[in-house]
Amino acid sequence: MLQHVSSCTPEYARRLPPRTRPVIRYRREDFGWLAAFPDGSVAMYDEGAEALLRAGEPPERCTAHLVERLSVETDFHFRAPAMVWLEITRSCNLRCPHCFVEGGRARSSELPTELIMRLLDEWAGMGVFSLIVTGGEPTMHPDFCEIVQRAYDLGFVIGIATNGTTLSERILSRIPQDDVIISMSIDGLHGQGKYRNEGEFAYVTRRLAELRDRGFNTSIMTTTTHENVDDLPVIIDWAKENDVSLRSVPFIPMGRGALHKDLASSMHDVERTARFWIDEEEWGREKDRTLGLCAGKVLDFLYTMVFATRRCMSARGVCYVNSAGDVFPCSTCAGNKVLCGGNVQLTPFAAIWESEDWLIRKITWDNYRDTCEGCPINDDKYFCTGRCPSQSSILNGTFDGCGTSDFQLQSILRREELFRARIMAEPRVELRRGERAGPEARDAAPAPASGTAPAPARSTVPGERS
Repeated sequence: MLQHVSSCTPEYARRLPPRTRPVIRYRREDFGWLAAFPDGSVAMYDEGAEALLRAGEPPERCTAHLVERLSVETDFHFRAPAMVWLEITRSCNLRCPHCFVEGGRARSSELPTELIMRLLDEWAGMGVFSLIVTGGEPTMHPDFCEIVQRAYDLGFVIGIATNGTTLSERILSRIPQDDVIISMSIDGLHGQGKYRNEGEFAYVTRRLAELRDRGFNTSIMTTTTHENVDDLPVIIDWAKENDVSLRSVPFIPMGRGALHKDLASSMHDVERTARFWIDEEEWGREKDRTLGLCAGKVLDFLYTMVFATRRCMSARGVCYVNSAGDVFPCSTCAGNKVLCGGNVQLTPFAAIWESEDWLIRKITWDNYRDTCEGCPINDDKYFCTGRCPSQSSILNGTFDGCGTSDFQLQSILRREELFRARIMAEPRVELRRGERAGPEARDAAPAPASGTAPAPARSTVPGERS
């Protein structure tokens, strides 16, 4: 099991969403305890919270022990990832043009199932909270069901990223439902023939409805592109009408996408993608009330950490392990094949995670000071994702350049306007008790590369979802 798991008090358990295991997951950190509650709250506590966590008390009972300030060294990172993407195979029966891992053929030396199981055991011992099982098409792995069951038995919150075409009755009958979300991709309304002579939208929505009716929590994954910008309103409307979660990511020209740069959104797409984003944000806030702890809520907490500590949480709070065993800071680095920290077929994961030589941990917002000077979104009220070493390497060939395209810059400006008009006129991000700070930026507080920063109390982040 995870390093520390406590059963919730009966009163707390009764108010949890359905398909949620009534347990609190927590682990020791230098500052005290990092805890993930089954209602989706994630927070940092001092040593005094231990008795309450062990007793299974809800987050409001632990408020007095929230960490007020956090020591932030240049290479700050949690003792283990809060969330891990695990690519169990690159094999895939589709060839999507935007696929960042170039799904199709298996990698030349993919992880044996025995090593995958050992990795799960190691992560459970380290206290990893959330696991995304991905590919390729993960259900094509011959031991997919056994891997998911082991992850479930170890106590992880699980996300399954699939195209749905190989989700057979045999597989579905063996997948647990509590603390599991099945996510399927919809990237357009057509794609005739791609899904066994059925259009992409018709096929995936039918499968999602079947899974929902069967009792699973389900989600739509959408990559926003220039090509699908007119389809986005139909996709979000279907999600809302059918009570299905939706999370989108912008197209990035990496992996197979590097061969299809025409998919990148253009300046003409700013208004339509911004309006889709605000619809997604509104729906996500409503739908999240019906979900317990999941990968999205763990990521929301880590976004607050980005702006509280002024450095990316890739390799600090998340990582991506591909099917060959390469450990990347995040999925973007994996797709771009940069900043690899090591390989679990050669080195134990814990040794890779604890390494002092992982280059990405030497990069903070200080490295972008000259790059960001004079930029209109270099302001606490904006959530700029441009201080990204991987995206910078794609656009500039360096790790410390601007990772924001002209489209993304204008999109952020327009999203801020819509966010204030439709969701929150004066957006705030909770940093710690008694302190509030800027909006969509999730910008927390000034924190030097080496020093202290106010710690985010919990994931109360407005703005971009992933």
